[in-house]
Amino acid sequence: MLDSRRVFLFAAGAILFYQLIIPPVVGLADNGDFPKVTGRFDLSARVHRTYEYIDAVYEFRSDKHWVSDFYSLEIALTYPALWLNSLLSKDKNFDLRCIGAVHGALFLAAVWLFAPLLGDARRWARCTMYALVLFVYCDMMYVNALNSFYMDEPAYLFLLLTVVFYLRMLRWGSKLDAVLLILCSFLLVSSKAQHALLGFWIAFLFIAAAQTFYALRRGWWYVAAACLTAASFLMLWKAQPADYTGYPLYNVAFEEILPHSKNVERTLAELGLDDSYRFCIGMKAYLPNSGMDDPAFRQRFMQRLSFGKLAAFYVRRPATAYRTMRHGLSEAGREHAFGNFDISTGYPPNTESRAFALWSDVKNHFFYRHGSVFLFTFLALVALFGLLLGLDRKRLPRGAWLGGLCLIGASFMEMATATMCDSMDMARHSMIFFVLFDMIVLACAYLIIVGQVVNLRRIVNPPAGVASRHGRRNFPRISQGIQKAD
Repeated sequence: MLDSRRVFLFAAGAILFYQLIIPPVVGLADNGDFPKVTGRFDLSARVHRTYEYIDAVYEFRSDKHWVSDFYSLEIALTYPALWLNSLLSKDKNFDLRCIGAVHGALFLAAVWLFAPLLGDARRWARCTMYALVLFVYCDMMYVNALNSFYMDEPAYLFLLLTVVFYLRMLRWGSKLDAVLLILCSFLLVSSKAQHALLGFWIAFLFIAAAQTFYALRRGWWYVAAACLTAASFLMLWKAQPADYTGYPLYNVAFEEILPHSKNVERTLAELGLDDSYRFCIGMKAYLPNSGMDDPAFRQRFMQRLSFGKLAAFYVRRPATAYRTMRHGLSEAGREHAFGNFDISTGYPPNTESRAFALWSDVKNHFFYRHGSVFLFTFLALVALFGLLLGLDRKRLPRGAWLGGLCLIGASFMEMATATMCDSMDMARHSMIFFVLFDMIVLACAYLIIVGQVVNLRRIVNPPAGVASRHGRRNFPRISQGIQKAD
């Protein structure tokens, strides 16, 4: 007979197979980033209608070879996809579903490893949490992007695996889980320069909670934190061209901040710019007349404006910072980004898949073009999460409480990075923020369903003994008092 863990994995696999493999194939259209990965392998899209359609088939063309200055774990994940394609391809072209299979296998690994963490919960609570995880992370907003070459995908997948191995290590104190946690943290950091910032939060967690981790000696956690910090700095420094940061700075300055300024001259000066940049207002960096196609212009612009200066500007102008974040969240609330079908299907441009889209549709309904609602909903969710962690703090090992704190901090960081440091493709650039947002939703659901329900039962029928110190070292045993009821 199938147990709930196998049913959970089978359901996740069936949803992925239906969306990614069975025609019409769905994915996430390229916004122009794919060649940063595919160019190394001579892969060329047959149609390449950016934003509008995916390309389900890629051709191998040596004249399209391009080794970019971008470095990402997605490049490494393309190798097993090419190997799989060599086994399955009938016409020597590359089938997009091969990279989807690689991404999907990592997602299913996270699902399989997560399932035993709910083993102590009552059956109804366990099945409820399994259903919620499927409802959230098998939503089309997450699944469609698995059939793509975006560098955010390995960040998403190894973020899931990092969290799962962290919880497993707290639960069982396994040395293997601890080693895999450290490994997945490095893989997460190596996915994309933008998400390398997450490494600092994980390094902080390793240091702050090292004395509560029994799987490895304390010194090893300090070493892992130091190496992870160094890897994060290295990715921020070398994972993309030196002048690439000028593009998002240009976008947010001239498309988001200055068009809403009541005193343009003063705002230009506060950003470190002069009146000669006035012609840029309202323009995107990628337009041919933006000035960014001139290397000398780019160099002068980046000498005047950096992310550090932008952060200082936001500190001095909190109203502008709030307006920028609110507008970014208004656009990010769209959730669904770009077309999901190949042009051969005959669907109109930018057609989106409607399969398994209920969760993203709900968020779209409430948050799209309602940035303030999105922001204050997030703040309320964080407050609820903090309250629930506080109520269960005595039962939770210190590592769990600190992990929740880092989850909150990382969520704020990803939200600010996505909404205040660029003005393009907000829904896609906010993907990791969505992942963290949904993690907090599921964590609150778990603490309410399992923790607070058990607390109410204990008031009526308190347990006979007190949990041993060994039990407190494990992952939250807040369902310990109801085992006999099963």
